[in-house]
Amino acid sequence: MPFSTTAPRPPGSFTPLPRLVLPAPPPIPRTTPERMLVARERIRAAAEAGQRVRSYEVALDLDLSEFHFARQFRAAFGRSPHVYYDEVRAERARVLLGEGLGEGEVARRVGFRRPAELRALLAKRGVAST
Repeated sequence: MPFSTTAPRPPGSFTPLPRLVLPAPPPIPRTTPERMLVARERIRAAAEAGQRVRSYEVALDLDLSEFHFARQFRAAFGRSPHVYYDEVRAERARVLLGEGLGEGEVARRVGFRRPAELRALLAKRGVAST
């Protein structure tokens, strides 16, 4: 057995893990128009990645109340955050369907569990599914 320079540990002891240092979150923009641009980008990125994002999560990240955020978003972009989220998902689905992917795969990629949910979104948004 090789020679060890460390003393044996008593039973039940543990070695602490190194402390995890997280990067600092980006600063919250000061002006409302800047905050709305950040919010729109976050919603768009989540929708394109097939991830669920809720308005209150975005509002909290921007240090706004959920209702104030929704009013400001509608004033800035002419639609609610939820409608914008659905529009981005529908457009992404249209592109994927155009590439020849099946409804099941497209539904999964845009964040739905079933193709029927995808068809309902596309019908609601006026996009013809193949």
